[in-house]
Amino acid sequence: DIRAKLEQDPEGPSIIYIVPDQMTFQAELELINTPNLGGMIRAQVFSFSRLAWKVLQETGGMGRQHLNNVGVNMVIRKIMEEKKSELKTFQRSSDKQGFITQLSDLLKECKRYCLTPEEILNQSDEKVSPILRSKLDDLSLLYNGFEHELEGQYVDSEDYFNLLVEKMPESDYLRNAEIYVDGFYSFTTQEYGIMAGLMQHCKNVTVSLTLDKPFKEQAPDPLHLFRMTGETYFDLYQIALQNGIKVEEDRL
Repeated sequence: DIRAKLEQDPEGPSIIYIVPDQMTFQAELELINTPNLGGMIRAQVFSFSRLAWKVLQETGGMGRQHLNNVGVNMVIRKIMEEKKSELKTFQRSSDKQGFITQLSDLLKECKRYCLTPEEILNQSDEKVSPILRSKLDDLSLLYNGFEHELEGQYVDSEDYFNLLVEKMPESDYLRNAEIYVDGFYSFTTQEYGIMAGLMQHCKNVTVSLTLDKPFKEQAPDPLHLFRMTGETYFDLYQIALQNGIKVEEDRL
C-alpha cells in the first residue's frame, strides 16, 4: 500500500509507518530499496517515541528537561533518602546493588499502563498479605514523590506518550496523515491511548496483525494459538466502536 501510494503521488499527504523501536531501520531500508521509487519524502518510519518527538517539536511541549535513565535513577535515589524514615519494607533494600534500577523499571511499567500512585495505594487496602501491603505502600509513596519531583520541570520517556495524546489535535502533520502500524503483537495502555488518538485525528489508520481470523465480537480463548494478537485486534476494534470510527473490511 505504502509503495503504491508513493509511486502514484510522491508529494501527497504524509504517510506514517509506525513499527517497534528495533524495526525502524529495517523498515526504512526496505522502503528506500523499493525498485523505481526514487525517493520517499512523503513517507516516514517512526516508533511511538520518535512520533512523539516529531509532534511535540511541531506543537510545543518540549520545554521541560528530558531525564534519561541515569537521571531517573538519581531522582529516585534522592526521593528514597528523603522518605527513608517513612518506608516500611524498601528501607532495608535501598542500599542494595541494583535496587534503584529495578525500582526505576517498575515505575516505568506503572506509567506505561497508566497506573497511578493512588490506585497502587488502594490496592494495598485490599485483602493482601501484610508484606505485600507494606511494599505497595512504599511503592505508592515513592511513585508519588517521583511524579511530584518531575512536575513542571522534567519529563521522562514515558511522559512523552501522554504529551503526544494531548497535543495530537493541534498537529497539522497528523491531521491528513495516513497511518500504518506493523510489527506489534500487543500494546501498553499508553500505546492504546495513542492508537485511539490516531484513529480520531488522522485520515485513516491501518494495523497489521498476525491472525487466522478477526475477533470482533469477543476476545479469543486463552488457549488460542493467536491469543495475544487476537486480544489486540479485539481491543482496537472496541476502541474504534467506542469513538464512532468507521472500520473498513479486513484484508486477509
